[in-house]
Amino acid sequence: MSQFAPHFPASFGRYVEPFVGGGAVFFHLHNLGQLEGKDVVLLDRLEELVNCYRVIKGRVEDLIAALREHEPHKMDAGYYYELRAWDRQPGYGLRSDVERAARFIYLNRTCYNGLYRVNRKGQFNVPFGRHQNPNVCDAENLRAVCQALQGVELLVGDFSLCREWAGQGDLVYLDPPYHPRSATANFTSYTLSDFGVEDQQRLARLFRDLDQGGCRVL
Repeated sequence: MSQFAPHFPASFGRYVEPFVGGGAVFFHLHNLGQLEGKDVVLLDRLEELVNCYRVIKGRVEDLIAALREHEPHKMDAGYYYELRAWDRQPGYGLRSDVERAARFIYLNRTCYNGLYRVNRKGQFNVPFGRHQNPNVCDAENLRAVCQALQGVELLVGDFSLCREWAGQGDLVYLDPPYHPRSATANFTSYTLSDFGVEDQQRLARLFRDLDQGGCRVL
């Protein structure tokens, strides 16, 4: 953030972030009060992530209760693999939004290196991690995130959708998956559809279009 800070414009219209991920820039700007009274659109292609944000925004106490049921099992590899296997079962789509969000956070906190990766079937496939004491239910932080998300529009979709909201004077922050440095360093499987060379080229064109349309793009 210290490297980014000099590049944030002093004033801007709405804030649009089409690869929200962990939302570090959004939360930074929120905590500085720079998003107060502004329209904010947060977008990501990962449905499980956006569902988690929506649950935090609208049902945070239910989520905290669900996480407290998982918390006693944070060092239990067997329990981890049981939860990980949910998306391999036919009834996963019938799970409630709260159940899926709690699973998402539990897996993130207890998996190897906090990675999010799926196989070709869209199934989460990161192994159990080695943690001393993972914080599965950070209730205070979840409630703070809930407050930060009030009034924020949360959407699932391709980054190109930001064209629908971003206009002259708006701030657009782009944080795409990294382009691999070599053929063997190709971790781009955050979603079922990899983020490949053509996506990077589409993103470059979008960047130019937004810039030419008067957006502030970082």
